[in-house]
Amino acid sequence: MTATLTRHVAVPALERGLNVLLTLANVNKALTLAEISNAIGASRSTVYSILATLQDHGFVTKDTQQKSYQLGVATFELGSAYLRRVNLIPAFNECSQRLVALCRETVKLAILDGRDVVYLGKQDGLHSVRLVAQIGSRMPAHATAVGKVLLAQISDAALNDLYAGHELLALTRNTIRDLGSLLTRLDVVRRQGYDYDYAESNADVHCVAAPVRDHSGSVIAAMSIGVPNDRLSPQWMQELTGLLLQHAQELSRTLGWAGSVER
Repeated sequence: MTATLTRHVAVPALERGLNVLLTLANVNKALTLAEISNAIGASRSTVYSILATLQDHGFVTKDTQQKSYQLGVATFELGSAYLRRVNLIPAFNECSQRLVALCRETVKLAILDGRDVVYLGKQDGLHSVRLVAQIGSRMPAHATAVGKVLLAQISDAALNDLYAGHELLALTRNTIRDLGSLLTRLDVVRRQGYDYDYAESNADVHCVAAPVRDHSGSVIAAMSIGVPNDRLSPQWMQELTGLLLQHAQELSRTLGWAGSVER
């Protein structure tokens, strides 16, 4: 008979590493190896190995003269990444409500996770027939407008590594199926600053997507407007592109970006 686990299985080495970081975070001074060892109740040799690993990754810095340790810049970067993500969702919700009021179509927000996009937010359209967008769902990045906007931020060399040995799944007859074609498309995205999904992920839907930037100008997400084919026209898609770029820029400025979009 197999026992049912009622709680997660802890990883002792990871717990000790986290305890080291928390110990350093809770004091306003650098600590020696002995002080950290005493604080977390682990041997000096164990703590030394943990500190060396954390130092290699920038989470801890060492004062060689004082033989003491304190938090490194990587902890700030990690905290900043969390704050950007936390601030992103409510800012998107406010921005997308204004956008939907103007275009009446469904608006979505996504981030890149490997070769997929993950949808973090949505604002349903106002039409009786509207697109269904599930928060937390995944799609192949190469098959979506948001995905191609996000992939365009990566160098061709890194993209070759990312897709090495991986087939580009075809979701419709319009989906990009080979890496060469994807790289060509991404070059266009980089030049124009946005992208379209020409019924590439859903045969009945077209989308336009634009990047969302943080205070540093880095693209941290992409937002899109989706339109069912029966409401699609070149003029309407052009209007939606302008609206989306305007609101993606507004969202980026809310997150601290000071740049502008040129069309």
